[in-house]
Amino acid sequence: MIHVNAVTSGAGTVEYLTQDNYYTSDQALDSSEWLGKGAAALGLSGSVDKDMFAAVIEGKLPDGSEIQGKDGVRRFGDELHFSVSKSVSLMALVGGDKRLIEAFTESAKVALKWAEKNVVEARVWDNELGTAVPERTGNLLVASFLHDVNRNMEPHLHIHAVGINATQTADGKWRAVHNPEFYRAQHAMSAVHNAEMRARVEALGYETVPAREAVDGAFEIRGVSREVIEAFSTRRAEVVAEAAKDGRSSARELELAALSTRKGKEMSPDMAGQKERWEETANRVGFDPQPLIDKALARSSAEQTVWTRLVTGIRGIGAKGMAIASAMGLTPKDRDALVPERLGRLDPKAFAAAHAVASAARELGEREAAFSRNDLIRHSLERQGPFTVEAIEARIEQLQQRGLLIGGGPADRDRMLTTQQAVAIENKVVALALAGKGSVQPIAERDGAVARLQEQARAIGLRRLNQGQEKAGADILVSKDRVHLVQGGAGVGKSAALAPVAAIAREEERNVVALSHVGRIAREFGEKTAAPASTVDGFLARYARVLGGSASAERVAEAREELSGALVMVDEASQIGTDRLARLIDLANRMDVGRLVLAGDIKQLPAIEAGKPFAQLQGQDLGRSDIAENLRAQTPQMQALNRALGDGDIDQAFKELKAATTEVAPGNIPKTAANMWAELSKDQRDSTVLLAAGRAMRSAGNAEAQKALAARGELGANSIRLDVLDRVTITREGARQLKGYHEGRVVAFQTNLPSQKFQRGERGEVVDVSDGKVELHMGDGELRTLDPSRLPANLKHDAVTIFERKSIALHEQDRIRWTAKDGERGLLNGDIAHVERIDGGKVTIKAGDGKLHELPQGDSMLERLDLAYAINVHVAQGMTAKDGIIMMSERERALNNTASFLVAVTRIAEHATLVTDNPDRVQRQVETRTGEKTSAMDVSKTETKSPEHYPGFKEDLQKLSEKLGPEYAMAVLQNRERDITLEKPLGRGSEPARDKGEPARDIQRSLDVERSR
Repeated sequence: MIHVNAVTSGAGTVEYLTQDNYYTSDQALDSSEWLGKGAAALGLSGSVDKDMFAAVIEGKLPDGSEIQGKDGVRRFGDELHFSVSKSVSLMALVGGDKRLIEAFTESAKVALKWAEKNVVEARVWDNELGTAVPERTGNLLVASFLHDVNRNMEPHLHIHAVGINATQTADGKWRAVHNPEFYRAQHAMSAVHNAEMRARVEALGYETVPAREAVDGAFEIRGVSREVIEAFSTRRAEVVAEAAKDGRSSARELELAALSTRKGKEMSPDMAGQKERWEETANRVGFDPQPLIDKALARSSAEQTVWTRLVTGIRGIGAKGMAIASAMGLTPKDRDALVPERLGRLDPKAFAAAHAVASAARELGEREAAFSRNDLIRHSLERQGPFTVEAIEARIEQLQQRGLLIGGGPADRDRMLTTQQAVAIENKVVALALAGKGSVQPIAERDGAVARLQEQARAIGLRRLNQGQEKAGADILVSKDRVHLVQGGAGVGKSAALAPVAAIAREEERNVVALSHVGRIAREFGEKTAAPASTVDGFLARYARVLGGSASAERVAEAREELSGALVMVDEASQIGTDRLARLIDLANRMDVGRLVLAGDIKQLPAIEAGKPFAQLQGQDLGRSDIAENLRAQTPQMQALNRALGDGDIDQAFKELKAATTEVAPGNIPKTAANMWAELSKDQRDSTVLLAAGRAMRSAGNAEAQKALAARGELGANSIRLDVLDRVTITREGARQLKGYHEGRVVAFQTNLPSQKFQRGERGEVVDVSDGKVELHMGDGELRTLDPSRLPANLKHDAVTIFERKSIALHEQDRIRWTAKDGERGLLNGDIAHVERIDGGKVTIKAGDGKLHELPQGDSMLERLDLAYAINVHVAQGMTAKDGIIMMSERERALNNTASFLVAVTRIAEHATLVTDNPDRVQRQVETRTGEKTSAMDVSKTETKSPEHYPGFKEDLQKLSEKLGPEYAMAVLQNRERDITLEKPLGRGSEPARDKGEPARDIQRSLDVERSR
């Protein structure tokens, strides 16, 4: 693993790293080394001289150059902290296999060389541009120190690689390192190091397995048990326990906890005594490393690795490649879009690398239409195959040359990449929308449309529509285009503008449908517009067979009767991903929907899945109405905040919040915010929302709010402790890897898996993960084995859902929210409710509509709830609160972005309060991270195809069928083209080869999709 941290003290770092208190050698400096092309250019090599180290860290280089600071302040550099898994440290230091120490130091050098080539840069003035621009320099000046114990004096091999703040640019000058890339590339560098280290460990004869937390491809040596690892990991236990006090668990949070619990260094360690204590611990847990070392030595002398033994006796290059890929947990399929080579064309290791890249691209592509080259490298290496970064980079380059991966941006930087399939689906959304131009009749005549809108608004009980709302309504009514966009910020009254439109459509005898991305918002949208409501997913599921081409003629006629001429309105359209919107517009075109209105805000949170189609459509020749007047902000503070955010001025927004900002010590945000909230009157609390960016802060805020209410005697006497299910965020492709399956987690099956004997609706608890398989303890007490690699790869929904168990205390009068849907009882995911009574194991819940629901012990919904004093911004989008307390920590830097901040602030009508541990740093994080989704078309710079390429599909389907075969044409019709490769067989005039069993499997998959909706 690699962690990057700023060097905050030059003299302190020199003293710390050159202390004589480590076991690798008699002197720490004997375990030090100058590394990097920068060091070579300055004539620095061999062991690190203490005086020279002290000079260069202060910016004084041996050639007389001096790195000056900015405004009198200079950075000393950045430390890259390399470490190995505990099992490697134990085999090297307790077992005495010094080969592993050499493997570690050499793998760190490889990672540093990769960083030199791909990461390090300086800023150089460009006269033409009139500004400083980044330049990749290709050289680092590094002082590296090998240490071998942690602060608790336990075995822990690690290297402090201090990257001095100096690099030589192309003009020969030495300049300060521009270091943001180090932090952005931290995980990629870590994956490069782990892959190189694992390859060297395996070459030494050891077998490896993915680590319990296999981040960046972390691994352990097979044969070193979890009990042994934990016995030598008391320092890790201290860090985890410290972080858990505040509900923290991320890598960054653990780093901060490590700093806060760091002990002073032992200046005169008892080396012999410590060795004895290690041996005592090893004897206590039954750890004897020698048999493992002997086996490893025998294998390495015979030049055997786990991979060579795996393919022994297997004939054929293709069969060997399949065996290796299978051992990695991958299930290669013929004609993979990113592996067009036929089986046997690639040697086994290249085959494994190719499928690792393909799998990584699929995983990244589920959430983003484009992804960085470094992210693709990292995720590919996480597949832990018989390859290192060179093989992965070679494969990526090969795919780019063939046009299967499309890159954008300068070639010498971490360029963005996308796939042909992602570009195609984005083009398709635009073309489908454009195909509806001029294709429908107006809902109402232009003359009198505005008067009818205002009349309906009065009849509904709305205030008079403002100019923007009035114009949007009229545009929708008189347009002849099928797709119409309504863009408006939070609180401008988009749904209020649509309510009279819906009323007029009904007067004109048109069906009206209200849709949104989640059930709660869809229901509220339906209530506002007096229309039947559904989620987008539910709506598409209803017509899945119609879209898929498998519906009967009667069903198609029924669907056309329901939708032809209808007004279909989608709220929060910015949260609909490309694939779903493509299917929605496709359905609208086929069923001759009268108007598909997409209403949303491109500045708010985008879809979780890939793409930003709502934003992309706004750049096309489509009907669009803008509503700008904010109706929500009721006070000078909120009006000023909304103006600043509307102008994109984050600095001004934080200035407006300054008087209402409370700065607290790290870790104290949830308690402070919860106490602020709890001190309000009950009526004020009911109208004040506690907002968090992520799960950890939300959970901590909930716990603190509950504690504060209990201390005030405002919760009932009766309580119950529940184990609830907290969904683990993981992609469909990620679920086909082992990394999401931890002991104690719950796996729920969302589709039938007959080949593995699992049925939809079943679930089991993970009791063991080994050899690529997951052992589950099922509800009936049976132990069953799941092979994640065999989960279907082409479903539109999750084949499995993985949950973490979380224990919460529930009191009478607690506020809760549902985390799942129970349609029969009318309980929707995200709905707020209250605990009315607790009687033994029975819990009575009062829903938002006032209905009481008795949940006896064992009721499934007792597992699908959580406290709701604090909510995160994704849940909050679409809601309004009178006041709000926003919790933001600089520790949550990945979550602090412009979109998230905007949604948090704009939920609030009257008064916003910010509680933070570092307002300046949080502001910088919000300013520098937009939260925008990537676009495949932006990366590829392709022009949108005209609608002639997609005319109702009848003629095109015929042409596609003639050119590429009926399978591909049908895949286009069903939005499944990403599952079909564009490469045709070499045989003249032949159709794409297809296994005879595939049609039956496709039918079964379609049925599974239909049942799962």
